[in-house]
Amino acid sequence: MSYDENEVSSISILNATTNSTNPTQAVLIAFQIGRSISCFCIIFGILGNITLIFTISRSSFLYFPYGLLLLFISTFDIIRLISTIIYYLLQGNIIPLTLSTLTIYVTLYRYPKNVTNWLKVFLAIERFIAVKYWIKNRYNIHSNHAKTLNRLRQRKLLLIILILLLCSLISQHPNLIPYRFISTHIDPLRLLIVNKPNPNFYYANHLFNGILFTIISYIILDDLLPIIILIICNTCLLYQLRRLPTITSKKLADSIYILFFLTIFSIFIIPRSFLVVFNLYTNPEYINDTIISVVFHSFQGLEMINSAITGYTCFLSCRALRKDLIRNLQIIFHRNNNVLKSSIIELKTVSQERS
Repeated sequence: MSYDENEVSSISILNATTNSTNPTQAVLIAFQIGRSISCFCIIFGILGNITLIFTISRSSFLYFPYGLLLLFISTFDIIRLISTIIYYLLQGNIIPLTLSTLTIYVTLYRYPKNVTNWLKVFLAIERFIAVKYWIKNRYNIHSNHAKTLNRLRQRKLLLIILILLLCSLISQHPNLIPYRFISTHIDPLRLLIVNKPNPNFYYANHLFNGILFTIISYIILDDLLPIIILIICNTCLLYQLRRLPTITSKKLADSIYILFFLTIFSIFIIPRSFLVVFNLYTNPEYINDTIISVVFHSFQGLEMINSAITGYTCFLSCRALRKDLIRNLQIIFHRNNNVLKSSIIELKTVSQERS
């Protein structure tokens, strides 16, 4: 079979176009690694966080501000993990990628992330206050006044959490507007969801500055500022912990170690926020598709560790939580055994009556 020159040139152009629209092997490997880590974190992260919620809700931790904050953190971590499921369903075209579905994903991804990071800041501040309070009132910590003060602190904390939820919603509400973007698609070279910003989008009669909003919201308010505060608070807490008596420091060390490990894993979320800005507003001609894709997908998996590790960090760092978990499991196990025994006795009674 022979081809003329036009057919040969057409085939060459077609092959070049096909090759140019396919991701490189490095991108595919990074995507698979990121997806595998994410799937692992989703399964075990949801399981660990649900277990933590179950344990706190059935123990005395629920009546302390510290336990209440962990309860909210684990809840929003579950929502964050669920958003990753939606992300990969969009990638696989199982859920159609439209501006509406993109808005749902971005909201479920950004809002819990913002809330969780600031809840960790509140947890650090609460622990710092607890250390100071313990030093000042270490001899009457079990008095009626201390218990009343603790209940008052819990009510104030619930109010603060409610304010945080509203403030986060206000700061994130432009993400609820799908018309910020003209279109959205999956870049075949990067295997990333790419949104085309709407240059004519007006917000409150002013031209919307997408770059400024992304930097302030995605990078500073969501990630950079709370994590910097967390690092500072952890440093102060570890310093204060060394000044406490040995018995007292052991009682407070578990909660501070939990916060310390949560802070370490929170650092993983910062790089991906910068990559989102590059992906949205940087000219693709000046970016190496392979490098940004490999880094993005790698940190996609690492970021999931931040949401998946909460429950396991709490159980590994806090002996009291482990005891409460074992106690609750034993109660459930004995209850099921009693139900099973009673049903067996009823069956025997019925069979004897029939005979």
